[in-house]
Amino acid sequence: MIWRRFRRRSEKRAGDVKSSLRRRYVFATGGVAIILLIVVTSIGSFGLARSMKQQQDAVLIDAARRSGLLVDRVLAERLRQVDLIAWESSVIDAAKKGTALSRRRGLPLQTISSLEERFKATRSQQVDSTSLEFLLDLLPKLDIAEVMLTDQYGYNAVATSPPSDFVQSDEEWWQVAWKTGVSDANATEDKATGETVVELARAVRDHGRRVGIVKAKFGLASVDTALVQAGVGTSLRVDLVDSAGHVIASSAGGTRFRILTSADDLTRGIADSIINFAAEATRQRGAVAVANDGHWRLVAHGDEASLSAPIERAQLALFGGAVVVLVAIVGALTLVSRSIDRRITSPAAILAELAEAVAAGDLSRQVHHAGAEDEIGRLARAVAAMISELRRLATALGSSAQETSAMSAEITAGTEEMAASAGEIAHTASELSQQSTGMAQSIQSLSASAEQLVKIAGDLRDGAHEGVARNEQLRGLSLESRRKLDESSRALELLAKDVGASASAIEGLATASQEVRSFVTLVQKLARQSKLLALNAAMEAARAGEHGQGFAVVASEVRRLAAMSSEAAQRTEQVMGSVLRGIDESRASSERSVATVQQVIDATEHGVRSFVAVEEAVQSNETWTTAIERAATSANTLVAEITKRLTQLSSGTESFAAAMQQVAASSEEQSASTQEIAAAAGALSSAAERLSQLVANLRLDGPAAPNGDPPAGQKPAVPSARRVGLDLTLLPDLTGA
Repeated sequence: MIWRRFRRRSEKRAGDVKSSLRRRYVFATGGVAIILLIVVTSIGSFGLARSMKQQQDAVLIDAARRSGLLVDRVLAERLRQVDLIAWESSVIDAAKKGTALSRRRGLPLQTISSLEERFKATRSQQVDSTSLEFLLDLLPKLDIAEVMLTDQYGYNAVATSPPSDFVQSDEEWWQVAWKTGVSDANATEDKATGETVVELARAVRDHGRRVGIVKAKFGLASVDTALVQAGVGTSLRVDLVDSAGHVIASSAGGTRFRILTSADDLTRGIADSIINFAAEATRQRGAVAVANDGHWRLVAHGDEASLSAPIERAQLALFGGAVVVLVAIVGALTLVSRSIDRRITSPAAILAELAEAVAAGDLSRQVHHAGAEDEIGRLARAVAAMISELRRLATALGSSAQETSAMSAEITAGTEEMAASAGEIAHTASELSQQSTGMAQSIQSLSASAEQLVKIAGDLRDGAHEGVARNEQLRGLSLESRRKLDESSRALELLAKDVGASASAIEGLATASQEVRSFVTLVQKLARQSKLLALNAAMEAARAGEHGQGFAVVASEVRRLAAMSSEAAQRTEQVMGSVLRGIDESRASSERSVATVQQVIDATEHGVRSFVAVEEAVQSNETWTTAIERAATSANTLVAEITKRLTQLSSGTESFAAAMQQVAASSEEQSASTQEIAAAAGALSSAAERLSQLVANLRLDGPAAPNGDPPAGQKPAVPSARRVGLDLTLLPDLTGA
C-alpha cells in the first residue's frame, strides 16, 4: 500500500517524462521493426520476381535449344538423303552424260541468255530416262518436292519438274556446292507451288572427281512437327526464322515468310540469350538459339503479360503476408508497452524523484521497498547506498575544510619568497647570456675570415700544382711534336720522289693516249668504208630480186656492224679526249705538288727549331712553379690549424651562452610555477570556504515521514538552480587543488 501511494504521488510530476520515455522506446522499436519488414518484403519481392523470371528464361532457353537440336537433326537427315541420291550410280551416269552432251552441242561456248532462249520450253536436257524414273520414284517416299541434276557446266541434265531457268552455274548455291561439295540449307518460296521449301545441294562425284550437282527441295512439314514437339508441355511458341527475320516454320502454323522481328534484334541476340521485341501488337520475351550452322535462328517466345502474371500473383501473396506480420507486430508492441510501464517506467520515476531531492541537498530521504531482484531493485539498493555514502562524505568534508584553509595560507607565503629569488637568478643569467652571445659572434667572424684565408691558400696551391702538371704536359707535347716533325720531314722527302716518278708516268701515259687516238681515227675510216660497202651490197641485192634476199640480209648486218663500230669509235674518241685532258691536269698538279712539298719541308725544319726553344723555356717555368706550390702548401696548413682552434673556441662560447639561456628560462619557469602554486593555494582556500558553506547547507538528518513524505506544512524539495550551480562549480576547484 505504501509503494502504491508513493507511486500515485509521483505520477503527476514524472508523468510526462515516463510517457515520453515509454513512447520513444515503443515507437523506436516499432519503427525499426516496420522498416525491417518493409525492407525484407521489398528484397523478397525483388528476389522472388528475379528468381521466377530466371526460371522462365531457363524454360525459354531450353525450348529454343531443343528446337535447334531437332531442326539440325531434320536437316542432317535431309542432307543424308541428298547424299544417297548423289551416290546413286544412275545419277552419276546421268551427270556424265549431261556433260558429254553439253560438250558435243557446244553449249559452254554460248552465252547464258542464248541458252535460256534455246531451252525455254523444257529448261532441262533430260539426258537419262532411268535416272529420271529413279528420282520421280523417290519424291513421295522421301517427301521431296523437286530434284534437279546439273552437269559440271551447270546446265540442267535431269529435272523432276520444269525448273525456273536452264543455267545454274551463275547461281550462288551452285557455286558454293561445286567449290565446297555441299551448299548450306536455304529456305525459299517455291514459285511454282507458292510453298516454302528448303533447298540442299550436293556435288556428284565419280571416283573423287566432280561430275555434277544434285539439288533437292524439301517441304517444311517435318520441321513444323519438330517445333511442335519442342514446345510440348509449355505455352510457348517456337518460330524458325532466317537471317532477315522471316518466319520459315512455326509451332503455331500461320503465314510463312512474314516478319517476326527485325534482323538487328536477332543479330544482337546471340546463342542462348534473352531478347525482348514487339510482335503482333504485343510485347514478347523469348530466347534465341542457332541452327543450320548459324544461318537460322530458333526463337522460343511468349507474351510478356502472360509471363509476368505468375510473378505478380506471387508478389501479391508476399505483400499479404507482410500485412499480417505488421498487425502482429503492432499487437506485440502494445503488450510490451504495458509491461514496461508496470515494471520499469513507474519505479524509475519514483527513483528519479528521490535523486532530484538528493541533488537539491536533502540527504535525509529514505529508499523503501528495494528488495526486488530485478534491475530496478538493484538500482534502488544502489541509490540507498549512494545516499548513505554521501552523508559520510559530507561529514568528512566539513571537518577537513578548515585544515585545508590554514595550509593554503602557509603555502601562499612560501611561494612569494621563492618567486622573488627566481626573479633575481633569471636577471643575472640573462646578462651572462648576452655577453657570451656577443663573444661568440666575434669568434665566428674571425673563424670566417680564417676560412677565407684557407680557401685562398688552397686555390694558390691548386693553381701551382696545375701549373707544374701543365708544364710537364707542354714539355712532353713539344718533344712529341719535334719527333713528329722529323718523321714528317722524312715522309715529305719520299713524297717528293714519288711525285717526280708520277710525273714521268703521266708523260708515258700521254704518249700512249696519242697512239690510241690514231687507232680510233683508223677505225672510224674503216666504219665509213663498211657503210659504203653495205649500201652497194644492198643495192645489188635489190637489183637481184628474190635471189639476192640472202645477200641483202648480209648487207644489213654489215651496215649494222659498221654503225656499231662507228659509234664505238666515237665513244672511244670522247673517252680518250677526257683522258688526255686529265693527263694535262695531272701534269700541272704534279708540278704544283713538287713545289708545295718543298715549301712544307722548309716549314717543318723551322718548326723543329722553334720546339727546341719552347722546351728550354718550359723547363725554367717548371722550376719556378714548383717553388710556389711548396710555399702555398705550408701557408694552407698553418691557416687550417688556426681555423680549427677558432672553431673550438666558438663552440665553447656558444655552449656557455646556451647554458645561461637555459638557466634564465628555468628561473622564469620556476617563478611562473611559484605563481601558479600561489594561485592554486588561493583557489584551494576559496574552495575550502565554499565547501564549508555547502556542507552547512546540506540536510543530513531531520524529521521525515515513514513513507518518505516531507514534514507537515513543508513543500516537497525541488532542485534549486543556485544550489545545483554551486555543486557544479565546486567540482573543478577541488580537482585542481
